[in-house]
Amino acid sequence: MQERIIEIIIFLLEQFQQKPEKDSATDLSKELATRGYTDHEINLAFSWVTTHLQTRNMHSGSDYELNAPVDDVDLEKLIITPEAYGYLIQVYHLGMLKEYDIEDVIDRALSVGSNHITLDDVKKVTAAIIFNSEPGSNNLFFQSGSNSIH
Repeated sequence: MQERIIEIIIFLLEQFQQKPEKDSATDLSKELATRGYTDHEINLAFSWVTTHLQTRNMHSGSDYELNAPVDDVDLEKLIITPEAYGYLIQVYHLGMLKEYDIEDVIDRALSVGSNHITLDDVKKVTAAIIFNSEPGSNNLFFQSGSNSIH
């Protein structure tokens, strides 16, 4: 489920960058629902985006510019697929991860011991870092139950 919420967050951040204030939250929610996302997933993604944007605005002067979000280590490029590498660059440029988070994603993905890190592997680790959990853990943020908010 975390990976699906990351997909929604990426969609929302891209929409806000491309056409800020053009689409309402209701319109975006309807579009996401037609893509098969649940109300619960959509609400969690909107909540994360809202919190993240507020935090980023409060600390807007403290971030340093990064020219290349991932070290040019040849071994990493051989092991991480181009799609997975591109995904890391995308979430970095959307402001979802910082440079040290990207390094953490790579380290965790490489620690699995596989000689081929896929997009799905990177998505799982990225979601775990964003939501402060371990891949596959039952984070309180994602408890099963009804999709209604009280």
